[in-house]
Amino acid sequence: MASPGVVCTTVTPTSSAGSDQVVAGGGEAARRTVAPEVMEERKRKRKESNRLSAQRSRARKQQQLDELAGQVAALRARNGALGLPAREAARRCAAVRAENELLRARSVELAARLDSLTDLAQCLHDAAAASSFAAAPPMMMAGAATAFPTGAVGAAAGFMMPQLPPPLLDATTMGMHCNYYY
Repeated sequence: MASPGVVCTTVTPTSSAGSDQVVAGGGEAARRTVAPEVMEERKRKRKESNRLSAQRSRARKQQQLDELAGQVAALRARNGALGLPAREAARRCAAVRAENELLRARSVELAARLDSLTDLAQCLHDAAAASSFAAAPPMMMAGAATAFPTGAVGAAAGFMMPQLPPPLLDATTMGMHCNYYY
C-alpha cells in the first residue's frame, strides 16, 4: 500500500493511433485522456518525419541509380574501346595461322623436292661412276701411257687417248653440284 502523500503516475498507450492515457495511482484509478490537439500535433509530426524519411530514401535510390547508369555508360565505352583492338588481334591471329599453314605446306613440298633431288643426284653419281669404268677398255687401264703415246708425239703418230667425260659429281663438290633443274 502506498503512503497517502505519494502519487504514482503511469502513461500507457491504448492504441496505435497514439491516444495515451495517464493513470494516477495512490489507490484511486482516475483516468485522464490526452487532449485532441496534442494527438493531432503528434500525428502531424510523425507524418512529417515519415515524409522526410521517404524523401531521403527516394533520393538515395535515385543517387544509386544514377551511379549505376554512369557505370553502365563507362563500361559500354570501355567495351567499345576494347572491341577494335580485339578485332585487330583476331585478324592478325588469323593471318598468322594462314601464313603458318602456308609455310607448313611449303616445308612439306620442299622436303619432297629435296628427297627427289637427293635420289636423282645419287642415281647420277652411280651412273657416272659406272660409266667411267665401262668406257675405258681394259688394255687402256693398265699401261695406257706406253700403249698410246699422248701429247704431240701421240698426235703425230695418229694415236689419241680417248677422253673420258668428267663425272657429273666428284669429290670436290661432295654431291652438291648437279646440272639437273627441277
